[in-house]
Amino acid sequence: MTGSAAIYAVVVCFHPDEAALRRMCAGLTGSGGRVVLVDNTPGGTLAGAFKLPLCEVLALGRNTGIAHAQNVGIRRALLEGAGVVVLFDQDSQFEADFLSRLTASLVPGKPAITAPRLLDAALGTELPATRLSRGGLPRPAYCGDRGTPLAVDVVIASGSAATREVFELAGYMEEGLFIDSVDTEWCLRCRARGIPIHVVPDAVLHHRIGQRSLRVAGTTVLLHTPARCYYQIRNSVLLFNRAYVPFLFALREAGSIVWSRLLLLTVVDGRTAYIRAVLSGLLDGLRGLTGERPADRETVPASTPHR
Repeated sequence: MTGSAAIYAVVVCFHPDEAALRRMCAGLTGSGGRVVLVDNTPGGTLAGAFKLPLCEVLALGRNTGIAHAQNVGIRRALLEGAGVVVLFDQDSQFEADFLSRLTASLVPGKPAITAPRLLDAALGTELPATRLSRGGLPRPAYCGDRGTPLAVDVVIASGSAATREVFELAGYMEEGLFIDSVDTEWCLRCRARGIPIHVVPDAVLHHRIGQRSLRVAGTTVLLHTPARCYYQIRNSVLLFNRAYVPFLFALREAGSIVWSRLLLLTVVDGRTAYIRAVLSGLLDGLRGLTGERPADRETVPASTPHR
């Protein structure tokens, strides 16, 4: 990073593998970062059992949603003097020099976001970021063999770094979304405020997509629980109500999610639960309802690397 600024990693946890989490934290602190772990596990005991230098644990006691948990960690990091905040999933995998590569182009005092080149943890293939056309239509953006940062509009939050000025200018994560579309909405809000987002090709993060995936009618369908399907559907509809979200983007996003969930119905067991989730997600989205469904309290993983 150009200049001197404290780098804080915010990691949201939900029933984490503590051994893997310790290795991850050791890698982050060994690279010069400080770590804020936000434990969303209901009744979690991570705060009492997890002791590492330069690593702080904030136990929320229940599943409060990914957006709220991220905001708790971001606010704590900024309060403690962070110049850059990097968001992680609890199972993020990266190389020893990841932080320095990711933040090398960031300048203290200037709002900017950098994101890693994502590789599918199972297949090793590159996962694209998103670039919008002039009319707002989303298109996949790949680094490929590119050696310089790639300008994009939407990235996955996992592994992304933002200067503190980003939060001062664009605000925090939208907690009403609870889970799903949180990073998408935030990126588009940042885009509307002129905050640049770049993918750094030599900062590589391995990312797991979905519980697993299947090919159905020529389309790759990610398998998720009915609860996740509800939030995916509802929040894609809610994006239409955001003035800074281009209509074509919202339309493409909603259409893609609805289509993939309909395909999912052809291969899953317990179709009734999925049908109810899809229909209630559509209805609640049209009603403009936000937040957590009461029936989902303490059942939806709020720290998920799966999209």
